[in-house]
Amino acid sequence: MLAFDKKNELYAELMLAEINATRLQVSKTTKKQTKSDLGQFFTDPRLALFMSKLFEIDEPHVKLLDPGAGIGVLTTATITQLCKKGKKPGSIQVTAVEIDSKLINHLKHALEFCKQLCSFNNIQFSYSIVQEDFIDYGVNQLLKSTDEIINKVIMNPPYKKINSKSSERLTLRRIGIETTNLYAGFVAIAKKMLADGGELVAITPRSFCNGTYFRPFREDFLNDMSFRNIHLFDSRKDAFKDDEVLQENIIFHAVKGKKLEQVTISSSTGLEAEIVSHKLQYNELVHPNDMDKFIRILKNDDDIKIKKLMGKITTSLNDLGLSVSTGKVVDFRTLENLRDQPEDGAVPLIYPVHFNNGYLRWPVSPAEKPNAIKVNESTEKQLLCQGNYVLVKRFSPKEEKRRIVPAIYDSSNFETEFIGFENHTNYYHHNGHGIPLVLAKGLALYLSSTIVDLFFRQFNGHTQVNVGDLKSLPYPTYEQLVKLGASMREEFPSQEIIDRLVSSIINISV
Repeated sequence: MLAFDKKNELYAELMLAEINATRLQVSKTTKKQTKSDLGQFFTDPRLALFMSKLFEIDEPHVKLLDPGAGIGVLTTATITQLCKKGKKPGSIQVTAVEIDSKLINHLKHALEFCKQLCSFNNIQFSYSIVQEDFIDYGVNQLLKSTDEIINKVIMNPPYKKINSKSSERLTLRRIGIETTNLYAGFVAIAKKMLADGGELVAITPRSFCNGTYFRPFREDFLNDMSFRNIHLFDSRKDAFKDDEVLQENIIFHAVKGKKLEQVTISSSTGLEAEIVSHKLQYNELVHPNDMDKFIRILKNDDDIKIKKLMGKITTSLNDLGLSVSTGKVVDFRTLENLRDQPEDGAVPLIYPVHFNNGYLRWPVSPAEKPNAIKVNESTEKQLLCQGNYVLVKRFSPKEEKRRIVPAIYDSSNFETEFIGFENHTNYYHHNGHGIPLVLAKGLALYLSSTIVDLFFRQFNGHTQVNVGDLKSLPYPTYEQLVKLGASMREEFPSQEIIDRLVSSIINISV
């Protein structure tokens, strides 16, 4: 076999540069609505090369699947890496699936380059382009029970929510897959198509690592796949900055049918920044007794220390006699009952915009959001009895310093019999009713602490703070929370004071 000499190296570099120019041009000329409809974000060649290097390819015959292949960046990077190896495969067969007809010629051009590069290196190469929705294609292939074996998958699947009645959701259910996003559907299908011992490398949002909605996906994936490598980007937007994607993305490399004792966790601030990595015990990544199968990505020794410290806190929300729920008022469904300002027959309606340094500022004028909601037969089931509550924003925009942003609803500041919490808030309560004010203060202080924020980030990598995530947190004892709340003065304290109080009363600190 020929070595990957300078001529081959130059040929590969030129082709990847050409593909990158095509990527930028296609991305620039594609309407945002089209990208949104397809969940389409093209892979930077630097990212593709990083991903393709994760494969531990030593099979003599490689069957590579690229779902949502786009213009062929990932496949080209993978073939380039294969041709560089000292021990090259004897043959490579590529199946590239792409639904967008405007990309097919670009994809074919990239695959013809791959064919030429393999020819230089005495590797038999063949490919097929499937112009079809990968969900339809993959499900049909699995239902056929064909003998075709895929041993490598590389993918940058589309990012798009799918509702319970969509055609994609119904198609996925034909093979027992239940998920709320296209990217998880793509990964679940590719996993089923993969042979035992096969490898899957993907870049996806981190959102599947936690939350109730992705629990069926996690259970299915972890049942017969083991993570070998997980890479994090410290910036939410660096991986797809040309497309203004703000999700926090991860790259993972997983192997089918092999149980691993360790996983390599790496991170970098950007595509060309220095990479730091360490080995993590697998039972630290996914706790064996965790019924929710949260994937807890501990980036370094500091993360491990924080996890161990939080492990000393063993009280659950149920132990406290508390629950956390999502605000019942969905504003667009009851527009006729919303009021910009308080009036007779209406009660306070609390949005995240009312959060103000640990408490609430209500009403807000001029009104960015409604301040009140009418009380009548259609709204009464959406309201709660007056009482003290702890509210948490359901979404934490990137400008927020903490993922969990709480606020105390102090009933003494509101002359009302009922209260409404809008759907973008979560609220802590006792059987649908309020809680003692001193307990609410202690709970809000605990949720605002730096150590809780750092611990929460280990399994929550997106902008949403779901009820399931808050339920999964460990909590101090009732007595500790009351003592913490009693130490609080009228104003919400600074971060430094919060951390000092939590450290002294609960005996944990960063």
